[in-house]
Amino acid sequence: MKHEEVIQAIAEWFRADPNVTLITKTYGRGFPNPDVSVQLTQDKLAYVECKPSDAGGREYVTGLGQCVAYLLFADFSYLALPEKEMDEYLRYFWVQNIGLLSVKDNFTVNRVRPAQESQVVTAKERRERGYGYYRDLKPLEIHALLKAIHSKRISLQKLDVKKIEDVMWQQVCRMRNIQSQTQKSSWILNMRLLLRDLQLINPQDYSLTEDGFRLLQLGDLSDKQPYMNELARCFLINANFVDIVTLIQTLNDQYSGFSSVSQFKELLVKKIYDEKLATKGTNVMRDLQDIPRILRDLNIISDWMRMGLVNRYVINWKYVLSVR
Repeated sequence: MKHEEVIQAIAEWFRADPNVTLITKTYGRGFPNPDVSVQLTQDKLAYVECKPSDAGGREYVTGLGQCVAYLLFADFSYLALPEKEMDEYLRYFWVQNIGLLSVKDNFTVNRVRPAQESQVVTAKERRERGYGYYRDLKPLEIHALLKAIHSKRISLQKLDVKKIEDVMWQQVCRMRNIQSQTQKSSWILNMRLLLRDLQLINPQDYSLTEDGFRLLQLGDLSDKQPYMNELARCFLINANFVDIVTLIQTLNDQYSGFSSVSQFKELLVKKIYDEKLATKGTNVMRDLQDIPRILRDLNIISDWMRMGLVNRYVINWKYVLSVR
């Protein structure tokens, strides 16, 4: 059983639980970065580390160690393995705080051991979306922001987050010819959340991550295509936009087309809520004012296309699969 199959089975199992309000599948880098993050109605958070078949005992024990570390960040922590491997290595998973989930060949899930609530959680972070927060920034503007942030951090003798955010604001004012200061706080918040969810910065101090440095270097090249490819990967994988793209394809498969973009977005909003990719209080329709635009800019979907009497977005799956 592949890693992605275990993740999908676990996500579907939690999605069926009425006590679950948000499911996030994560594929990015860094730590903590569980394969599945689950928010519960009791204001609790669970992290799940998933492992595939035939990974070996060392990898499974390492997974258990990751789960123990997750208890600093979540109320509950689970290790998920295919059923055969769970049975074979169960005796090594002696840490009783960690819940155990086994995935059968038919992708049903069995709770082998319930998780015990963490007594040491210190850095829990609730989210409203299972996908990255995005507002308006164009691809090359993201590179300009990374460059401004990195340059400012190098010039500072002592970390000063306010000075870094001032530079971010100055950069966006130049890019957008903004004259008024009234939008400063909202712009800074939007930029910080986007760069965080793309996993390009560490939000506490604005230091660039490995992916952030890579984008910074690629964006300096005269040929922008490698930068655009890497940014597309960050949106699809790090920010989990691949789930939104998959839902667009699901709608395309279910309907011959759509009478209007408004009808399409209404159906997509319902899908996102049904899949628990956003909490009920999230303004998903507002998100969809901007998300299709960045997906078009990154060559992931087409413009809104008229096909006979109906319309749709067409997904460039050849490109999506090439950058994942």
